[in-house]
Amino acid sequence: MSKIEEWVEIRPQSGTDPLIVFLDFDGVLHPDPCTEAVRLFENAPRLAHALSDFPRAALVLSTAWRQGATYEQLVVLLPPELRQKVIGVTPNFSEFASTAALIPYRRQAECMRWMQQNRLQDDDWLALDDRPSGFTPYCENLIGCHPQSGFDASVSARLRSALQRHFQGRGQGVDLLIG
Repeated sequence: MSKIEEWVEIRPQSGTDPLIVFLDFDGVLHPDPCTEAVRLFENAPRLAHALSDFPRAALVLSTAWRQGATYEQLVVLLPPELRQKVIGVTPNFSEFASTAALIPYRRQAECMRWMQQNRLQDDDWLALDDRPSGFTPYCENLIGCHPQSGFDASVSARLRSALQRHFQGRGQGVDLLIG
């Protein structure tokens, strides 16, 4: 059974649905560009901490790194706390036909395609990404990161706020702020 099949199987039958968080690496988990190997994934522990109170939040990797690595090669780069939350990887934009409206917004199209492929198109989702140009203007699902600071304390607070709203049923939108 795949990770997504396991995850869908344990989804609660009532109450608040789990939430998918699409995760970019560059500009989120470390600076983009990252010129010092020691800084790779430096923000991963902060993300793991931010997600620690939300066991029903699952990660899907939307990073460009997926184009040169397998799922297993990508997941092993993450700390165990994040690794256990990863349930999939988005398809590459070149692998599917997108709606015309999303052609300029490839990262969002990839996220939405993953949701459709897994019959979750009606579920809520968020994306942690440093490139708002990959999403429609004012995309309420995007939690933007600054490419140099990535997933810093400010972004962590915005993610936690969005997760709390989702799991406590208080609103849908996320502030699109890039620090």
